[in-house]
Amino acid sequence: MLDKEEFVLLQIKTMNAQLEKQFLQLEEDRKNLFNGLKSYSDDVINKKPGLEKWSVVEVIVHLITAEEMSLKYLSKKIQDTSKEGSESFKHKYRWLLVQIVFAFNIKFKAPEIVEPKMGYQSLANLETKWRDVRNQTLQVLQKLSEEETEKTLWKHAIAGKMNLHHMVQFFGVHYNRHKKQIDRTLASVK
Repeated sequence: MLDKEEFVLLQIKTMNAQLEKQFLQLEEDRKNLFNGLKSYSDDVINKKPGLEKWSVVEVIVHLITAEEMSLKYLSKKIQDTSKEGSESFKHKYRWLLVQIVFAFNIKFKAPEIVEPKMGYQSLANLETKWRDVRNQTLQVLQKLSEEETEKTLWKHAIAGKMNLHHMVQFFGVHYNRHKKQIDRTLASVK
């Protein structure tokens, strides 16, 4: 019988090659994060570095929630992909702006829908939750044709509609931004 990790790798074989590469990088980053966090207690990763600052758990919950909300939106949009077109220049420009904002580490308040709302969490619980969201996302992506992955089936909370390549790229950019926050938080709470 295949374990969950082997099952994910087996499923990826049917995906668009570019999306597959991007998705595999996301999964490698996620696994590396949890492997690195295993040396910390649940109390440490739940500790806030300051009154208005997020704990490591809250940062991870935010990342999971953002991907989960994206999955919900995408699951609705794929019911009838004929209503959506390909990205226009405007969509590509907005994606470029998102990349610039994240590259220069411009700070802004997260949309309320993706603010962390869970209490104390164990690392094991977070790892399972994120893996499950990723597996569900993978299953949705695999159902789509090459043409559908180019359609504006995903909506960023601020920048608007984009294609699925940009969705997966956003997950990576978003993770990289918050990985730095996680590292800063761990340095200040341990």
